[in-house]
Amino acid sequence: MIKPLAIIANGFFYGLNIHPGSPASIYRQSRTRGIMSIGKLDLTTQLKPDISKLRKLGTIIKDIPSRKIYKNFCKLEFAEIMWHPHKFDFITNLGIPYTKISIHSKYFERFYLLREYLLKIFHSNDAIELDQSNISRIEIHSDIEELSLDTVLARLWVMGYRRESVSFYKGNTIYIGSNPKIRIFEKSQQIKRKSLKGKQLSAFESKILESKKSITRFSIETDNFKGTLQNLACNPKQLVSYFDRFKFYDFENDESINRLGGFQILMSKIRREHRKSLEKYKQKDLELLLKKNFVSNFDDWFKEEKQKPFDLSKEIKKGIRQLKEAIEI
Repeated sequence: MIKPLAIIANGFFYGLNIHPGSPASIYRQSRTRGIMSIGKLDLTTQLKPDISKLRKLGTIIKDIPSRKIYKNFCKLEFAEIMWHPHKFDFITNLGIPYTKISIHSKYFERFYLLREYLLKIFHSNDAIELDQSNISRIEIHSDIEELSLDTVLARLWVMGYRRESVSFYKGNTIYIGSNPKIRIFEKSQQIKRKSLKGKQLSAFESKILESKKSITRFSIETDNFKGTLQNLACNPKQLVSYFDRFKFYDFENDESINRLGGFQILMSKIRREHRKSLEKYKQKDLELLLKKNFVSNFDDWFKEEKQKPFDLSKEIKKGIRQLKEAIEI
């Protein structure tokens, strides 16, 4: 069962600028659980952030004159916080959520760690619940190893999108549509470029860089989720339906295409070193693999922290030992 944000034990939670995987964390360390299925997550709430905490950990910038929706902005290491709508008239501003948070989920190995990080942003006396945080935008993705973009281009067609909405940028990224916005790109190459620029890598990104694996990412970003963190936590698998729009075509099995020489034309567009992935990944394999990879990593991410069973006799012995040590002093 997912615990509400209001529940924390004795104030132990992540600092806002402490990396969830760093030695400074008070939580027990664990290995990276695999490929994250959620990217950037935008949340809105009527709760007000704890400004005194934000001042200690970041620089608060005010929007003067009123060019942006929110008056205040503060960038932390793993999140950006905006609050106090002021761009429009009083009534319109009143209808806008007071606080917006853009958080980078990849830095949190588990959902409960992200939840406790969010808790730190608000006043400790606020009864924060998951259903008070609305998801205004969510990015989900599924990664496949050793799948070239050449193969994707040869096999892919996407339901609900016109051909003119598809673009291919510098041979590295396929863009389709706007909402949901689909991107298909070489994640391993993106990580390599990020590393060369000296930017911070997540634990997963560092692992991929060291392994030298080739990974292609299928990313979907949508503003139409219309739910809260509570909805997401209770039924995370509802997001898998977004991957239904990806359809693949085994063109080499189509006799009508082959009779017209289509097979030779399409194969000529695929570099020789990438033709193995074309043979490896067929239509059904790709469609099933996209969903399987997404769900398996999502399930793992939503697991709660394992709690050690309470042993009364051990606690009594520990208390007696501490008492003896105090008397001896």
